[in-house]
Amino acid sequence: MLRDNKKPAEAGFTLIELAIVLIIIGILIGFILKGQELIRNSQIKRAYQTYLELTATLYSYYDRYGKLPGDDDNVAQRWGVDTLRNGDGDGRIETASPGALDFACTDTTNTEECKVWEHLRLGEFIAGLGRENPTHTFGGPIGVGYITFQGLTFHWIGFQSVPSDIARDIDLKYDDGLYNSGWIRADSDYTTLTGSKTLYFKFK
Repeated sequence: MLRDNKKPAEAGFTLIELAIVLIIIGILIGFILKGQELIRNSQIKRAYQTYLELTATLYSYYDRYGKLPGDDDNVAQRWGVDTLRNGDGDGRIETASPGALDFACTDTTNTEECKVWEHLRLGEFIAGLGRENPTHTFGGPIGVGYITFQGLTFHWIGFQSVPSDIARDIDLKYDDGLYNSGWIRADSDYTTLTGSKTLYFKFK
């Protein structure tokens, strides 16, 4: 008896099945991109919210004690600590450098810009101990002080190590989008979006 050696036709996708697969892949990619956009927008809002919260904290301290933290010259008497913890009470949170903030404060850094964090902690406005800088949502340190930055002398709040594209988008969303003007500024031009930037917010 002769056998038929022909193999049955191999099953494959029909055009309709391929179309359905492509549609599903497209939907999944859309969800992923939308999710990334939501995460990014959340990060932008959280970073800006941190600035608002810190500003409110600084003003709350001022409202309660009549002095800015760091500059407060009555800390030793109020909390029974060493007089070296006092500021000079001149209305400015003075810095070690007139054009830069200190993002690496330690308990031995005897400047008003580092005493800010100690004063806020003594008053139980923020958590922690000593003069170490708090951090923002991207993990970089926060600094505050009275400096001249890009020609404008003011109290500035600085966020170090903010991703460059996020820094640009914060400036675009809440200010003028220019790195060297307005009340939100960066330490370099937004044309370079790799790496990170230090973002500065005008405070008082």
